[in-house]
Amino acid sequence: MKRFLTCFTISTALFLIIPLLALSQDFDEAMELYENQQYEQAASIFSELNDSRSILFAGKSYFDMQQYTRANQYLSRAIQESSELAYRQEALYTLALSHFGMKSYTKSLDLLHELIVSDERGRARVDAQRFFRELLQYLTFEQRMKAIQATDYNPVARQLAESAYDIENDSNYEALVSAFLERIINSDERQDTAQELVRPSRLTDINTDSFTPLAPPEGLVYNLGVVLPANEEQSNDLLVPRNLYYGITMAADDFNSRFPNKKVALKFRNTHQNADSTAMAFHDVVWNGYADAVIGPLFSESAERMAGLAENYRIPMIAPLANSDEINLDYNYTFQMNPTFEVHGRMMARHAVQELGLDTLAVIGQEDALGTASARSFRQEAERLGAFISYYYEEDFSESGYDLTEFTEVFTSDVAEQDSMNYIPTQGIYAPFTGQAANTLVNLLMTDLEVLGSDMVVMGSEEWEEANLSGWQNRNFEIYYSQVFGGAADTSDIENFETDFENRFGIEADNFSKLGYDIATYILNSLDEAGNPDLLQHALRHRAPLDGLSIQIDMNGKRINQHVYIRPLTDPAIERVSNR
Repeated sequence: MKRFLTCFTISTALFLIIPLLALSQDFDEAMELYENQQYEQAASIFSELNDSRSILFAGKSYFDMQQYTRANQYLSRAIQESSELAYRQEALYTLALSHFGMKSYTKSLDLLHELIVSDERGRARVDAQRFFRELLQYLTFEQRMKAIQATDYNPVARQLAESAYDIENDSNYEALVSAFLERIINSDERQDTAQELVRPSRLTDINTDSFTPLAPPEGLVYNLGVVLPANEEQSNDLLVPRNLYYGITMAADDFNSRFPNKKVALKFRNTHQNADSTAMAFHDVVWNGYADAVIGPLFSESAERMAGLAENYRIPMIAPLANSDEINLDYNYTFQMNPTFEVHGRMMARHAVQELGLDTLAVIGQEDALGTASARSFRQEAERLGAFISYYYEEDFSESGYDLTEFTEVFTSDVAEQDSMNYIPTQGIYAPFTGQAANTLVNLLMTDLEVLGSDMVVMGSEEWEEANLSGWQNRNFEIYYSQVFGGAADTSDIENFETDFENRFGIEADNFSKLGYDIATYILNSLDEAGNPDLLQHALRHRAPLDGLSIQIDMNGKRINQHVYIRPLTDPAIERVSNR
């Protein structure tokens, strides 16, 4: 009997020890995966184990994957079920970070406060104190006000108000203090506290066009959404978004290498070239990707549909190629890196009046065409600058078989004919032809001007770059056109990018690769300047111009890139530019 009991005891001990050994081995394997940042595999193992450590690290794994909702479930379990102080504190601190990642700033502050005021000491408590201080310096006025009103703790509300003095202007500080005082029920306590929070007045004006950059907490991750079409099969239609994305990736890598204490994560969503899937991708990247800004969609039609979503979410949407003049009319969170036709016209008018010194100008454009906006903008800006518009034509030239002679006859160089017909001598003409008929109209206009012996300066749209001019026209007419693409960065920077790009992706960088890099660099520099993504909308509009690899970005206080290049096309134009 004694021998049987001994055997039974040994067997029972082995039965208990073997699972513990297996559990330890599984945990060690999961920890190795976790430490190698293989969070998904680690979480899969941790979530199958039912001890306190595993529950904690399952939550930490999901947190590191930015799957905050799932992380919160495990972290809350670790807080409730763990008997180990260190595990509870680490879970509570990570839960606070998780709510910060979800932009639930009030919940994050409250959790940090609970850890800070607890009697339990530990490393997590020290980290919580540091992060709490950093968070107080990070919040915008609106975020701070909401937190004061929503926090469960008056000490948190007081610190939110008190710490604002060094960040906000006097008016905002007083508003925050007033909101905090509303929480105090006892009138004597409220009066005493109000006196304690009185600060010296600073005689500074409130400037609504400026903002104070906010310091991000150490380790902050900015999430940049990328909403573009993609396909596993190589398709010429998808080379543009692919190369754009590769360029964006290069910019993100550069940002991460420059800043050890803050990072950017790209959140790609495939739009499948479909309007409905584009909307779903936008929803998903904001709600599940926690995007601070979104690059995409590509073109004007999709961007117009998504502009309303960007406005509702108050998330800046940056359209890489859209150039419609309609997108930005009613929206404050849609940004266009490709200048609109209206911008092309305005910049050409400034060139004509301010650079070329022309004061009498004509405009000829197609009716109901993309260039119509350019023509109207040119006229408006030229007149604003003091020039006189002698002739303005906006016609459907297809009805006359594209015969322009009835419009161009007024540009004759015959002085006698000018006098007899009361033609107004004109120094320059702007012809923003677009579409399939552009080359035909360019050739007909130049032929008419050549026959008339005109010496007018001619200005046109991007389509003029492909104009089939005769040798005589190239030698004798001074012609300019507007263009978006053109590297402004140092040659060495462009060459280094091209080398790095080819080494990484195995293909040559094209203009779209460089455009993706330029756009992402501009956004990330703006995020760095703003600190808090809620200030990004302002920073995008007002930051210094970027001399990019493929374009120059100059928002000049607006939401549309205001920079276009004015290129000389013919010999006289090139000579004038070179002699400046």
